[in-house]
Amino acid sequence: MNAFRSMGCEIVLPDGVPDAGVRALFDERDRRFSRFLPSSELSRVNAAPRGLTSLSEEFASMLRLALGAARATGGLVTPAAGAALVAAGYDRDFDGLPTSEVAVGPGRVAPLGAVTLFGRFLLRTEEVILDLNGVVKGKTVDDAVALLGTGWVAAGGDIATTVRLVVGLPGGGTVTLDRGGLATSSIAKRAWKGGHHLIDPATGGPSTTPWRDVTVAASSCATADVAAKAALLLGPAGPSWLDRRGLPGRFVSSTGGITLNQTWQQLAG
Repeated sequence: MNAFRSMGCEIVLPDGVPDAGVRALFDERDRRFSRFLPSSELSRVNAAPRGLTSLSEEFASMLRLALGAARATGGLVTPAAGAALVAAGYDRDFDGLPTSEVAVGPGRVAPLGAVTLFGRFLLRTEEVILDLNGVVKGKTVDDAVALLGTGWVAAGGDIATTVRLVVGLPGGGTVTLDRGGLATSSIAKRAWKGGHHLIDPATGGPSTTPWRDVTVAASSCATADVAAKAALLLGPAGPSWLDRRGLPGRFVSSTGGITLNQTWQQLAG
């Protein structure tokens, strides 16, 4: 299989598929939306975290998607958690974190009302450090498949496909994805002593969810990724939250136990 690294994870395409366009897409998005590159547009936007800021069309479009995800999840998956991520110790690329010595503390997650988008202009009425990781990777996976026209693309285990595909699952087993997206949110992947990268907006600190991994299937990778993050953050309420939205979810607990929500069970049956 074709594979390369971008956005801090491995990007995989089928054998024989030209990867130059997909690689360029991921690298361009990483250069624009990384919190860890001083030259990124996100770093420029966060350098002045309050007031009116002009954005590129692509940045505004991605932020619009992130704000929509925040509204759809009741603020759980929010682009306003950047300061809390830094307070939790995630202040550099994960590969550079001294995972046994990271200082961890809670940070404030600004309310959604403090962030308003007017076309290509962003207004923040209080200091808000943005992080768009909740939508960037999933949207880029979807866009990469659209660029290819057919086939599949995987990034760090999150997948979009137009063809039937058998996918391995956390904790063992597989699922067959006919089309659409599959994404897993996990507190085991980007974790360090005392913390991880999934912030609970209610506390401003890393979530104390009972789930280690949550996998969701949806019509797109971006939708699946947002739903998986929200379901993980909701803890015991995650399976029913997905059921109410007609989304299949598979939950792996911190002890390795597996729970399937009703929608997953019905589709698997």
